[in-house]
Amino acid sequence: MRVAVTGAGGFVGGAIAAYLAAAGHEVLAVGRSDWDLESDGPAPRELASVDAVVHAAARVEPWGPPGPFMAATVRGTARLLDALGDGVRIVIIGSASVYDPRIPHLRANERDAPAADGCYYNAYARAKAAQERLVAERRPDAVVLRPRAVWGPGDTTLLPRLAARIRAGRLILPAGGRNPMSATHVTSLTTAVGAALVRPAVRGPVNAADASPTTAAALLGQVFAAAGRDIRIVGVPGVVAEAAAAVAEAAWRAVRRATEPPLTRYAVAAFARPFTLDLTRLHDELGVAPDVDVPRAAEEVAADWHRAGS
Repeated sequence: MRVAVTGAGGFVGGAIAAYLAAAGHEVLAVGRSDWDLESDGPAPRELASVDAVVHAAARVEPWGPPGPFMAATVRGTARLLDALGDGVRIVIIGSASVYDPRIPHLRANERDAPAADGCYYNAYARAKAAQERLVAERRPDAVVLRPRAVWGPGDTTLLPRLAARIRAGRLILPAGGRNPMSATHVTSLTTAVGAALVRPAVRGPVNAADASPTTAAALLGQVFAAAGRDIRIVGVPGVVAEAAAAVAEAAWRAVRRATEPPLTRYAVAAFARPFTLDLTRLHDELGVAPDVDVPRAAEEVAADWHRAGS
């Protein structure tokens, strides 16, 4: 199968491209230098001859004005759909951020999202919800995978951002990071992508995560221990953290600072409440039940950090 992968220069897109190439597919890697989704430039001509597309490109930032997110994630997806023929298999890398961040989720079902735009805490989540609505309207035959907390070697976002917040060996987390949560090792996501490409009867949103839920405290503890970093997780009540984040965001907007506040509601919501995903569609319809050997995966992340000099 000839498969185009957008966002191939990033952590997730690059891992998907490598996985598909190893599986024997002919991969057309499309990075920002090939097609800038935030511009109005034409799509690469090579897209006209592919059998399938995995669309991983999007603007992924926890803070910022809505314009760039809509341009890259929503209008960029529309331009991609314009460039593809009706018979092309489409797999969109979505996000579990489309679920309502204000409430706890235990085995959140795909039907529970997208939520109303007013519930989201940042432009990223609103853009991913709008992307899903666009795809459902224009290409209901597409699969939209919804991973949560993607991690693994090569991660430049989730774990590094948390590592940067360690002060004097302490990491402050809402609820002490003890709430149950779904996380998605990057190999679990690439496995789901491979299955979605060859199961054309599956369509619509599909949650994608490791089969075994975890907690932030357990996962981070193993990763940082493997990296030789002795940390202590300090808990703060979720409601307190959310109130502090709301104040920080208001202050940043009042002075129109372009940088990200030290605390955001989006970041707090990731830990403040339970958040696990219903994986029935992933397991039964895509036929995969990916799980991860966390200690071994933590060692791989630590080795990656040491190679990078982190």
